[in-house]
Amino acid sequence: MKRPALLLAILLCFLAAGLMTYRILKLGYPLFPMAQGQVWQVVIEADIEPGQGESQLSLGLPLPRRGNVLLEESVTSGSYSFNLLRQGSNRVGAWSGDGGDERQGFRYRAVVVSGPKRISPEQPPREGDYTLKIAKEELTALTIFFASWKNGTPKLRLEKILDLFKREKEFSSPSSPAVQKWAEVEKRYGRSESLLALLAAVGLTGRPVKGLRLEEGIQTQPTHWIEIWLGKTWEALNPETGERIKNPAQLLPLAVGDLPVVKPTNAKLTELRWIVNRQVVRQWKLLFERIVRSNHWLNRWSLFHLPDNFQQTFRILLLVPIGALMISILRNIFGFPTFGIFMPVLMALAFRSTGLLFGIGMFAGILLVGYLARRILDRLHLLLVPRMSVMLTLVICCFTFLALLGNKLGQKEFMAVGLIPFVILTMTIERFFVVIEEDGLRKALMTSAGSTAVSVIAYLVLNWERLQIFFFVYPELMLGVAALQVLIGRYTGYRLSELFRFRNLRKAS
Repeated sequence: MKRPALLLAILLCFLAAGLMTYRILKLGYPLFPMAQGQVWQVVIEADIEPGQGESQLSLGLPLPRRGNVLLEESVTSGSYSFNLLRQGSNRVGAWSGDGGDERQGFRYRAVVVSGPKRISPEQPPREGDYTLKIAKEELTALTIFFASWKNGTPKLRLEKILDLFKREKEFSSPSSPAVQKWAEVEKRYGRSESLLALLAAVGLTGRPVKGLRLEEGIQTQPTHWIEIWLGKTWEALNPETGERIKNPAQLLPLAVGDLPVVKPTNAKLTELRWIVNRQVVRQWKLLFERIVRSNHWLNRWSLFHLPDNFQQTFRILLLVPIGALMISILRNIFGFPTFGIFMPVLMALAFRSTGLLFGIGMFAGILLVGYLARRILDRLHLLLVPRMSVMLTLVICCFTFLALLGNKLGQKEFMAVGLIPFVILTMTIERFFVVIEEDGLRKALMTSAGSTAVSVIAYLVLNWERLQIFFFVYPELMLGVAALQVLIGRYTGYRLSELFRFRNLRKAS
């Protein structure tokens, strides 16, 4: 290795290490950034068709309980007035007004921190949160049948009820008069109401809850579960299976007890959906709030000062050099064959929107269609630029068809196909055709497999959240990546694939 390249690599490494060490020792940065919990953006969108006179829409709003904390809220109400009401344990957003005959749309947005631990003491049940629908005489009968279960702590009584659910799964017929009575109540009132009645019969306070699952996506129906008060904390149960919910912090309550999640008055609800998105950078920004407020020049140039939408972009962009470094290693040291240099990392970026399996499938499908079309064009003996223009048009047509197909099937991954780099894909089709013509189908398939493998590895690296935040906090690490790229650029030894390929020659010598 020549000395200038080595000196440049050492200089870049020292710069990266020096800046990072200064941040850690002088500015108080953590060596390994870690943030507890997750930050979610919850958006509620509702549309109504108002009736004659005043119309009203009431929506259950997120409740800051368990490990959940509301950071901020905003409301769009149009010409309607908005009021935030408290009804028992619930928070209700009420829109009211006279909208005439025009369709009215409302929007509520909140940012929620979901922590792994309870942040504040939980509030005990309030009187009137929920009224049992079961008849009094049947509740009295259940209380008599299960009188012996009232002995013991609330936790022990709950364990007996959970054991009843397990035995119900194991045996097809009830084994005692008490269980038979409960089975009759369950058949008449349903699983959820009968479970609440059984809890009341053994002296436990339970209530139904409707809310959201804190996971990426659009939800059109709320999730239902049951909460049981055990003296100091609430225990969450799945009413259908009778099993404990392992991570209740991933459930966001909207309506507790009798309150409905949505209630239109003198209006027709035409659309209601809850949109839940993970806010990764915002989560880490909370952790580094002290750093963001610092007046030190290095902190003032922190990427956390960028607007949120640009932060999301740079969180991924800063890892692209790592993807390029991986391609260099896999090509120059391991000997992976690929179509082009940066095609795999661009495909990996596209896979983030389409999903890995959908992305690989669409890439393979378009490559196959493009190859068949390229064989037909070869008979026309077109010039290079017009031929590539035709292939580019064909690729765009494939994108359009997949987007329309995804819209019909409800597969948003197909609609994200437009993020696949169409110019690179057009060049890949041409390269694929040339490799088949010159070196055969086997070589073309091996190169395709190599490109796909490198794209998958780059995709996994680009989606590694801890690595994203590490580079976001310490962007000077890109200098270290550049140093490794310089060192690999001076590597002239054998590739590992060549050692395997020429192993017979080595044995003969």
